[in-house]
Amino acid sequence: MITYDHLGLDYLGEILRSLVLFESLNAADLAELPQEYIQVLGYDAGESLIQEGGSDRVLFVLLHGFASVVKEGAGISMANMKPGDFFGEVGFLTGRKRLTNVVVQPPSLAPIRPERPQLGDHILQAIFKKQKKVAVVLRLDGQILHYFSPSQRLMLKNKVIDQLMARIAEMVDKVRAMQGTFMELDMAKELEKVAQRHVGLSIDSEPGRDVIINYIAEWIDRLNRQLTEVY
Repeated sequence: MITYDHLGLDYLGEILRSLVLFESLNAADLAELPQEYIQVLGYDAGESLIQEGGSDRVLFVLLHGFASVVKEGAGISMANMKPGDFFGEVGFLTGRKRLTNVVVQPPSLAPIRPERPQLGDHILQAIFKKQKKVAVVLRLDGQILHYFSPSQRLMLKNKVIDQLMARIAEMVDKVRAMQGTFMELDMAKELEKVAQRHVGLSIDSEPGRDVIINYIAEWIDRLNRQLTEVY
């Protein structure tokens, strides 16, 4: 692993603005984020980005290269990551321990290709002036959340929930295909159950979104275990 610490604020700002997670932030908002909590890192194939059971509060965004989500004991990858995908979001926002491993894949084994590169050529060239690596990620320390306004944090959590819901849908399809059984999951009903368990807490508030993220994470963990049992 290498830290690309030679990048200036202009490059970091351009990278952040290119990400779906932070598209609602303007240049002034991004300029107020402390640089010590933002890193651009390079990895070789086979290196771990996240380790199952870890308790670090860090968010990663894959900027270049490919990675796979792997559960201990499983014979297949749970998901494949391409440039623009983010991961580690549950631990980043809630402090939960890591549910899976995320490992860098060599380009030759990548099962998917991005629709378009996440980074412009000029940014990649600036990054690789130091040293070229198979994968490049943006790493955000959880401390950076203190520098977001409540409305910005709520918007960030809504985007995370959207991705987690999409991830669950993909995993349900995979479990169904592997086990040959129909697995019904009505997330609207599931969220109603969450609201009933937390009377007086608005699920549209920031604490309410935290409850939902934790609940969805439990669903993902159960699905991961089902896939692990199949293999």
